[in-house]
Amino acid sequence: MYSPISKENYQIRTQGKAARSFSFIQQNAILGTIIGEIAGALIGTAMGTLTANLTGILFGFTAGIILGALSGMLTGIVVGKIAGANGGTSVGAYAGMLFGALQGALIGIFIPETLRADLHALQVSGLSALTLSRFETVSVFAFLLCVLGAFIGVWVAGKNYESK
Repeated sequence: MYSPISKENYQIRTQGKAARSFSFIQQNAILGTIIGEIAGALIGTAMGTLTANLTGILFGFTAGIILGALSGMLTGIVVGKIAGANGGTSVGAYAGMLFGALQGALIGIFIPETLRADLHALQVSGLSALTLSRFETVSVFAFLLCVLGAFIGVWVAGKNYESK
């Protein structure tokens, strides 16, 4: 037989649900992190295959997950603030592109010279061209995180969009 929930139990149950809800920005950050990890792992693995050895592939995969999670979280927050619920996917894509390029340039500037020299010493034609100088390294990171930011921005803004 069905028995209704007492008023006391109902209040306890609804308070628990309210405590578990996330704010708008937190939802964007979580979604951006998940998408960033997946897409970052794919991009990092693709870049790691240029080394043609397992260590390079695994390093690219790991770096892709870490940078993807960081970039995804920050891009999700920025896109949530800029696009909001009315911005649409175009606003999200452009906001993600701009923020991803800035993020990539900042990360590329702080790549140590020793890491660049080690990658250049492998004499892999694709990596040698990309690590020849600091400018090429910054350009590659800016481009890759720009693509990642656009991808994350479209997803986050598309999820948030409220049609009129």
